[in-house]
Formats: sequence, C-alpha cells, structure tokens
Amino acid sequence: MVQSRFSSSQYFSDSFVESAGAVLFRLSTREICILHLLSRDEYVLPKGRRNCGETRQNAAVREVREETGYVCRILPVNISTRNPPAMETEHVPDEPRLHEHTREPFALQVRRLGDGMKVVWWYVAAVNEEEGYTDVLDKLTFAMDRVMVERAIELVEGTYGGGDTVAEGS
Repeated sequence: MVQSRFSSSQYFSDSFVESAGAVLFRLSTREICILHLLSRDEYVLPKGRRNCGETRQNAAVREVREETGYVCRILPVNISTRNPPAMETEHVPDEPRLHEHTREPFALQVRRLGDGMKVVWWYVAAVNEEEGYTDVLDKLTFAMDRVMVERAIELVEGTYGGGDTVAEGS
C-alpha cells in the first residue's frame, strides 16, 4: 500500500459538521454587526450549521438572517485564493492568485468537536439597505474572530475603497 505524501485526516459524515457564517457589514454607517450572547457574555459573529442540500453561501445568508434579523447578501470582494478561475482554459498552477469581485469564502475555520470536527466557511456579507464601521474589535470575545474581522475590513476597503457604497447588484 502506498502512503500519501500529504499530511491528512479523514472524517466520515457522522464525525463532522459543516457550518457557514459571515462578517456582516452595514456599508452606509461603516458598522459590523455582531451578536452579544447574554447567557455567556460573549460577542460573536453569526454562523450556523449548513442544512443538507443547501449551498454554503445560502447557509451563511440564512444564518445571518436567523441570528441577527438582517437580510443580507454575499458581498463580492477581491481575494487571493488558490482556487482556479471559474473558466479554466489551461493548466493553472496550485498557487495563490487574485480574484476580483468574487463571492467565495475568505476564511475557513476548523474546530475540534470531541472525536470529530466542525468546519466553518466564512464569507463577507452586507446588510441589504440603502443608506463607516463601528469598532467591534474590542467587543468580540474570541481572538480568531477579531483577526477575521480585521481581514474582512481590509478586503472590503481594498475592493471598494474607504467610503464607496457598494451597489446592490455588484
């Protein structure tokens, strides 16, 4: 038997759960929407489990709506990713490349769950509104979430600039 040259783990469907969430921007007021869990006095980002047959993007949008009450959309941002372009016309090396205005996840978290794993796909989203950002970094309970929000701010500002409003259909 040949061993893989890659370090890897394998989990069957009864040993992992897949979730999706979003860093939710209110672009008109430059705020980031977070949740305050009173029972644990924690500030967190909206996320939750993906339902069977549901896309990751739809799960993120649904979870944001369920947990915050805000209707939102996945915000296209400029990200560097190892994924090939949508229309792959030739061999594309496995290396990071810039994709402009993409609705792909910008982060993946992997968390241990006893004998299994929880995988969380993170998107950048915007509240659907017609109307810059409150400093939520000091409120978020977990350091990983603070780093995630900092990165999401960089992506939004790098894509749209400091004060530009993003059109609904972008």
